[in-house]
Amino acid sequence: HRSTNAKFQGDVSTGPLDRASTTSTSLPALPAALASVASPLGSISVLAFVVLVHEAGHFLAARSFGISVEEFSVGVGPKLAGFNRKADDGSDDEIEFSLRAIPLGGYVRFPENYNTTLVQINEDVARKQRIEYRKSKRAEVVAGSGVGAVESQTAGLVSALTFGLVGRKEREEAERLAKEEVERLEEEQQEKARSWKNLFGLVSAAKAQDTGSIEKPQPPPEIEYYDDPNLLQNRPWTQRAVVLAGGVVFNILLAFACYFGELSTTGLPQPVFREGAVVTQAPRVDGPSNGLLHRGDVIVGVNGKPLMTTRSPNVMQSQEAINEFIATIRKSSPGESLRLSIVQAAANGAGASKGPVDIVVKPQPNSDKSQSIGLMLSPNYIRTDKIQAESFPDAVVKASKATSDITSATAKSLLTLLGNVFMGQGTGSQSVSGPIGLIKQGSDVVSSAASGRDIAAVVGFAAAISCNLAVVNSLPLPALDGGQLVFVLAEGLIGKKVDQKR
Repeated sequence: HRSTNAKFQGDVSTGPLDRASTTSTSLPALPAALASVASPLGSISVLAFVVLVHEAGHFLAARSFGISVEEFSVGVGPKLAGFNRKADDGSDDEIEFSLRAIPLGGYVRFPENYNTTLVQINEDVARKQRIEYRKSKRAEVVAGSGVGAVESQTAGLVSALTFGLVGRKEREEAERLAKEEVERLEEEQQEKARSWKNLFGLVSAAKAQDTGSIEKPQPPPEIEYYDDPNLLQNRPWTQRAVVLAGGVVFNILLAFACYFGELSTTGLPQPVFREGAVVTQAPRVDGPSNGLLHRGDVIVGVNGKPLMTTRSPNVMQSQEAINEFIATIRKSSPGESLRLSIVQAAANGAGASKGPVDIVVKPQPNSDKSQSIGLMLSPNYIRTDKIQAESFPDAVVKASKATSDITSATAKSLLTLLGNVFMGQGTGSQSVSGPIGLIKQGSDVVSSAASGRDIAAVVGFAAAISCNLAVVNSLPLPALDGGQLVFVLAEGLIGKKVDQKR
């Protein structure tokens, strides 16, 4: 997001944060959250357009190969409107185009290459068989535990007279032992099924299983696949890879088009920053910085080292320097002091400094036990310049660089965030915005444009969200394009189809 406000803040306090939770928002809280957004419809429209472009990439790539498509949907959830259109490949297939209630998503649905109804029925039957088998096995173990009828009746009478308080511990222990016995027996049967004879098919699976009175549920029958060449799964892996990558490619192209348009017309907004981190709010009253730092002060060094290595950093360099500064605070030992070099704000009057002065701050643990100095910081924003292309080739080069910069910065930030979470370090100093936070940020941008102040910010917001969507969908997770692409590329490497259903 490129704007004159330059809202990139680092949290080094326990005060209120300008971020939304990444957990799901309950339905009662959703209207209240949206009510706090100045202009949600404009922001949602931008998000829906970016999603539309992403799904169009999948759709157009599939149709260019003649691959069958069942539905093209913008949004998820309940269907608001839609229509059907006959495919233009000469077949009798129809494609459903849908607009759904929640615009924070979308999809292109392809027909499966197997009978999905039959597979679901088989899975339901197998699940019920497993439940019945475990119940029967547990009952068999409990029945064989040696508890006589008289003991059982006596235990029941005592339990009734004491309202179940006596004997509860014994019952829970018996249930635990029974569960462990069932799991042990199941593990033994699985070992038998994996024996070398069974692997080579010399004995049937039924003979490899326990021949007791309880029949173990059989595995579901093999899936029968269709051989229709127009189905996505039946196409060569190269075509499937192109279809899966189509959404990401179109998002990158959308960002490029946004930047190219700005460079060729009004100019691409380029924020200008100076070294240092600005104190954006007055320090917390009970924080260690209270009385030492003021709003507008600029921190330029810590412990004798400059905060930044350049006097004219870009926005990502500024934010990275702030993140490193926050990490230094977090890593400080209890009782350890930090020596900060600051340039005091002119608003502080006669006490304002023309050059850096040193102060000593002793971080304190906040509510989550991490060290803090009670400040909110942001990059040292100065102004916004307009960059214009001198020619068509110059516009292509500069738009490509802008797209590459924001994509690589987004990928680096996301991978760092995921790495911190995976290592158990939480989100650290990085800001995490959920759907409501994203809508609010976009609404501020759209509201600014509606007042005639910064229409280019909307274009920049669309480009940034488009690159963000491209990066997220490239992650190798099963529910994302990148995860499915991993299976397809694995098929191309090993030369054998990977059954994702299994």
